Amino acid sequence: MKSKYLVFISVILLSLVSCQQGESELHDADSSENIKTITQDEVDPVVNKWLNLWATYDLNLLEEIFYQSEDLTYFSSEKEGLIKGYSNMLPHHEGFGFVEGGKEPPVDLWLEEIETRINGETALVAAIWYNGDKTAVHDSIPHGPVTFVMLRDDAGKVKISHAHFANN
Repeated sequence: MKSKYLVFISVILLSLVSCQQGESELHDADSSENIKTITQDEVDPVVNKWLNLWATYDLNLLEEIFYQSEDLTYFSSEKEGLIKGYSNMLPHHEGFGFVEGGKEPPVDLWLEEIETRINGETALVAAIWYNGDKTAVHDSIPHGPVTFVMLRDDAGKVKISHAHFANN
């Protein structure tokens, strides 16, 4: 039930982000020429880089994964409230122990039940995150839903512009 709720909220969020991001283009008569649809082949590497971020604790990888803008938004499963802007998300990851160059993570983090929806210039990835021993019973380790909204940055690279983590 929680996964269905997550997908419902995520679709609403995706619609809002898509409308906000492309509002000015919709009024442009040549907007159909400006739209560059995100592809699954562009989404998968971002998800893989995010997984590698957690496998290495390398703070330097954040720039490759997240939208470097004050428009970035991030709901953490570990901190109440909305984190706004890349400059505020960076210290949040430092608080988890991420360092430049990386280090051995204390536990594994992985995703299951990954679902991707692409709507033109916006992609939504919903999944269940797990953080702990991969050999343990899933219900015995921290886990919960996660949603990533991906857009192209000014250089045309697909990056996470919004992330929302929750706990089960």
